[in-house]
Amino acid sequence: MLADLLWSERAEEQARASLRQELSVLRKMLPEGVLDADRQLVRLDPSRVAVDRSGFGDFLEGFDLASERFEDWLRQERSAQGEQARERSIPELPARETRPGLAVLPFEAFGADDRDMFADGVVEDITSALSRVRGFHVIARQSAFALKGERLDIPAAGARLGVNYVVEGSVRRSGDRVRIAVQLVAARDGRTLWAERFDDRLDDLFDLQDRIAAKVAGQVAPHLRAAEIARANRRVPEERSAYEMTLTALPHFWSHRREETLKAIGYLDQALAHSPDYLPALAYKSWCHAHQCCYLWSADGHSDRDTALSLLARARPLVQDDAAVLVALGAVCSIAGNDFEQAEAFVNRALQLDPNNAWGWLRKGWNGLYRGRFQEALDAFDRCEQLSPLDPFHFNVLFGRSAVMRSLNRFDESIALVYEGLRAGPGVTWAYRMLFATLWMAGRKDEALEAGRLWRSTNPGLTPELMSTLLPKWTHDPEYLVALKQLWELED
Repeated sequence: MLADLLWSERAEEQARASLRQELSVLRKMLPEGVLDADRQLVRLDPSRVAVDRSGFGDFLEGFDLASERFEDWLRQERSAQGEQARERSIPELPARETRPGLAVLPFEAFGADDRDMFADGVVEDITSALSRVRGFHVIARQSAFALKGERLDIPAAGARLGVNYVVEGSVRRSGDRVRIAVQLVAARDGRTLWAERFDDRLDDLFDLQDRIAAKVAGQVAPHLRAAEIARANRRVPEERSAYEMTLTALPHFWSHRREETLKAIGYLDQALAHSPDYLPALAYKSWCHAHQCCYLWSADGHSDRDTALSLLARARPLVQDDAAVLVALGAVCSIAGNDFEQAEAFVNRALQLDPNNAWGWLRKGWNGLYRGRFQEALDAFDRCEQLSPLDPFHFNVLFGRSAVMRSLNRFDESIALVYEGLRAGPGVTWAYRMLFATLWMAGRKDEALEAGRLWRSTNPGLTPELMSTLLPKWTHDPEYLVALKQLWELED
């Protein structure tokens, strides 16, 4: 997309506004008919415009624009136009130490005129959306499009671009309907890791491209992460890099179980021993210790919280534009630091950088709940689920919705959502506390006591005082805390 090419450092809405403004200025400055633009394309009349290539020096020498994607494009153009430019094969990424590489290949177009650019627009928007995910490196659109028309298989295309994974697809149009098929493929062997088909209407082309790009980015990212985790696990632990050790920790972190969280902390410790300032490891270890607090696994009221906040303080000066790290730090601020305002600032910044970050929307939902903004919380949980319906944290979306329903005194819905979350997250026994308190508040005393006994059996050393110290200090749902404390009185 032209707006993203010229203003890649700005949010999408701001970039589009800048493009509209500049096009308006150009129309006034140029003779009528030279410039034409619609929602899909910006065109210059080739019969009335020419490029002077007779001068010396590099293409557009002396022209500076503070846009990373523009710089990528300019380098590509200069390389293509230089007399000594030659095709170079980029070596495969050294996966032990760097992020995996991803390229979005040109999509095949069916049912459209040869001059139709819709498929190219979809690819450009998908590339732009994926470029905001810092967990992998996305090859510039111009490099991937250089392969258009060449009959290369996936391994050959991957080797040519120096990437570990490729996204490929097709666009079929029929009347006002469009079907877009997309798949994520491992470049080394051509194995399909994920495939999806999207059906939509050809109404506003910009809006349609945005919708498709958001859906693809939201689902490609977790599947690529899963593939990288599987790849890291094939290496012996002694040979894993800080990046790979952090990947190894993630499935244990996702499980929301005490013993698994301790394993995750162990792997993250190894990552930090390998690279003490590795930002994702700092952030996720901080989040793990915050889990020790909010899920009441900590042995005392301060050690895990102190560790979480110390790691937060180390990571905070290092974070710049890594959305995943910002989300992790936002979670720590809310569930260990009780600083819901700072948590919101971190998460909003993450979503500004990467609007398709499902975990960002998950944390925005929980933080909205903590601040008593229930509709905002539900909308955020919905957005998370739309972006990543098979996310490993999906059970936490269900628990979040349940907490909102409980706060609204819609107890039957809340209870049903807790049960659904427990089915989606086997072993997430901390949620029995939600089940106990909600059943108790709903007047279902016998069921509540059974859930309470299950909860206390998994956490026998917990006391009401320790619980009060460890739980986040929200104010939206005081009856819930009262119900939790009653369990000891009832059983004792």
